Amino acid sequence: MLDPAVYWLMIAVMLCVLELVTPGFVLLFFGVGAAATALVSWLLPQTAIALQLAVFIVVSLASFFSLRGVMRRRFFSSAPDSEGGEDVDQQLVKPGDKGVVSAGIAPPAEGRVKCAGTFWRAAALERIEEGEIVVVLRRDGLLLHVEKI
Repeated sequence: MLDPAVYWLMIAVMLCVLELVTPGFVLLFFGVGAAATALVSWLLPQTAIALQLAVFIVVSLASFFSLRGVMRRRFFSSAPDSEGGEDVDQQLVKPGDKGVVSAGIAPPAEGRVKCAGTFWRAAALERIEEGEIVVVLRRDGLLLHVEKI
């Protein structure tokens, strides 16, 4: 049987890898908690599982609440621009931007649009075929509302 520190280290690595493929910036902090628990388990080999779980929960939540906002601002925002400073997310696509339909839109079903170098889910009030040029009316999260030009 492996040392509990090895199990915690494997969990930490797994959570950090999963963070790379999932949105939200959450799993990293639980990976930090698992890594801290691995360190405690390695330094104190006879640590009870209840104490290991307590260390995991406390470190994970403490790092989550204290560092998540800092990390999100650091990695997901930019310097203010001339319009008062928006997040990078808001700068990607704005109303009035043009795009090309990459998968036809047949209301009420969504289609896909390539706009600003990225593929987006798109909705429209009328049927729009693949290859047509559209203009963005508004954006709701990751959904663009578009119309034909």
